[in-house]
Amino acid sequence: MKLKSKVALITGGGSGLGREIALAFAREGCAIGVNDIRPETAEAVAQEVRALGVDATALPCDVADSRAVMKMFAKHMGDLQALDVLVNNAGIAFVEEHVKRNIEAMIQEIMTAGRTTRSAEATKTMEDGHWRRTLAIHLDGTFYCTREALKIMEFNGWGAIINMASIAGLTGIAAAPDYSAAKAGIIGFTKSVAREVIGRGIRVNAIAPGYIDTPLLDPLPDLMKQMVVAQTPAGRLGTPAEVAATAVFLASDDSSYFVGQVLSPNGGICI
Repeated sequence: MKLKSKVALITGGGSGLGREIALAFAREGCAIGVNDIRPETAEAVAQEVRALGVDATALPCDVADSRAVMKMFAKHMGDLQALDVLVNNAGIAFVEEHVKRNIEAMIQEIMTAGRTTRSAEATKTMEDGHWRRTLAIHLDGTFYCTREALKIMEFNGWGAIINMASIAGLTGIAAAPDYSAAKAGIIGFTKSVAREVIGRGIRVNAIAPGYIDTPLLDPLPDLMKQMVVAQTPAGRLGTPAEVAATAVFLASDDSSYFVGQVLSPNGGICI
């Protein structure tokens, strides 16, 4: 077992990639603090983890709230008494209806005429609250959780932090300026913190998945999903298990020489 006797805290662990990572870690012998903004989903995954024979605790919390994050880490330490790995995975993706309609029209034009002059109009119509909420959950949440984790890991002299970025942060995605900005920020944050703490035995890396078959893709129009698959050299969407395997690698001693890196399981859509 690659993570035997280790303890991890996974944000956004109640569904999608977070749940898959939690279960993959548990199969490798790792106890899990399962965070989710929804108490019932956090507890449901914690029960799944316990069924695999390792300890788990549910940690309901909005990671965009710094005080709530402090309390969450205190509960995690009270329940599990250790923290070896932090996975900053919590996130949202929201596409407004008028943007969806514009994207569908753009795709239809591309399919029929090979080009489009239409704009998705996401940036010029995006409201302040939408922009701020996306950055608060992804970027602020990653910072708040990392700040608390470092206090524990520096005391111990070891640790691994894995930040969930995206190809949106590498290439930008049309109609998702908020998501792209947040993920690009996470990549920059990862590299900065990695330089800061490697001398204290803490490795910080990121995963930048391509299009993965999770509920996060549900807001996308079906035509866009079809186009994504057509543009991906691998010819399919990625699976949560493939991302979880990358997380296991970065959490384990197998990646002991990986510092400040961005691993991108994306099927070749971003090379």
